[in-house]
Amino acid sequence: MIAKTFAGLEEVLASELRSLGAHDVQPLKRAAAFNGDMAMLYKTNLWSRSALSILKPIHDFQFETQQELYDKMHDFKWDDYFAVDKKIAISTVAIQSVFTNTHFLALRSKDAIVDFFREKANARPDVDVENPDIKINVYVFKNTCSVSLDSSGMPLFKRGYRKQAGPAPLNEVLAAGLIMLSGWDKKQAFYDPMCGSGTFSIEAAMMALNMAPATFRKDFSFTHWQNHDETLWQNMRREIRETEKKDMPHIEASDVSNKSMALARQNIMEAGLLGRIRLEKKDFFLSKPSKSQGHLLVNPPYGRRMQSENIEEFYQKIGTTFKHNYAGFQAWIISPDKSLTHKIGLKPTAKHYVFNGQLDCTFLGYKIYAGSKKPAKRPRL
Repeated sequence: MIAKTFAGLEEVLASELRSLGAHDVQPLKRAAAFNGDMAMLYKTNLWSRSALSILKPIHDFQFETQQELYDKMHDFKWDDYFAVDKKIAISTVAIQSVFTNTHFLALRSKDAIVDFFREKANARPDVDVENPDIKINVYVFKNTCSVSLDSSGMPLFKRGYRKQAGPAPLNEVLAAGLIMLSGWDKKQAFYDPMCGSGTFSIEAAMMALNMAPATFRKDFSFTHWQNHDETLWQNMRREIRETEKKDMPHIEASDVSNKSMALARQNIMEAGLLGRIRLEKKDFFLSKPSKSQGHLLVNPPYGRRMQSENIEEFYQKIGTTFKHNYAGFQAWIISPDKSLTHKIGLKPTAKHYVFNGQLDCTFLGYKIYAGSKKPAKRPRL
């Protein structure tokens, strides 16, 4: 199987897959390959916080012409995998191929599948790109074609708890991946002081409580497969509640914006975490944490979100606040502008490169000390 993720989270994903019991895990570009049975496929869909989707490769072949690709797609036994009454959607990638148009590749792939069922069952599956039962992934590199079924259906970042989002919401998979990348131990106090719609805090709370990230998901594409084991699936879904923990560390979400507070409250409530995550309207620059040590993740506003703010001064204030108010903390910040993070004025102890949507971002960690790290100079005798 192949688990897909964001650039920069490959090692996080590989480590998570190993912890879930996957075998032969191998990090790839924006993905990780692994082996496992149907139970493992169900488990990774339920429990992976850093995967965007889980693909099951079903057909690999070589071809020279567009007609040969159609023929080999047509001759494949599609009814071994799904029934003719299922709605399908096809996504395609073509690199250095005779298919210079991915839309035409999708069309020929669809024609091959539809013709297969029409000839065998005198019926055809419908195409539904918005809400398909079966998602088929066709990847062509030069003269090699790899066909996979997307077992997840909707991307796994769609957890089901976020009903409202702000102007630049942080993707749930990215948020969870950053928390794992930061090394939070799920015991220390966790602060999300520019919380927006509350994604960092919700993902942290779900980790600390051992809540499956797909707890609120209603549908997965694999439930429409021919070999789906409904009994196994329902047993696994029941078990996720039994493994949840009751206690969690102090987790606090705050923002200076009334709108952000309302969004965060709604999403925290949808996640069943209202009253467990401390939610408070306050200005990060004018407040101090209630705990003397902890973990701090900051996703500062940028671009249009900054509006009339002096952005360089804003980043300088972040660094000053880290130093004066958060001594004893591990602080992390994600930013798309490497020149601005220098304005923080602190030396990072860790640096990672990730993507937030189309933005190439830096994720920086700082160990905040009281006073100066530099040893005091000895007086001259």
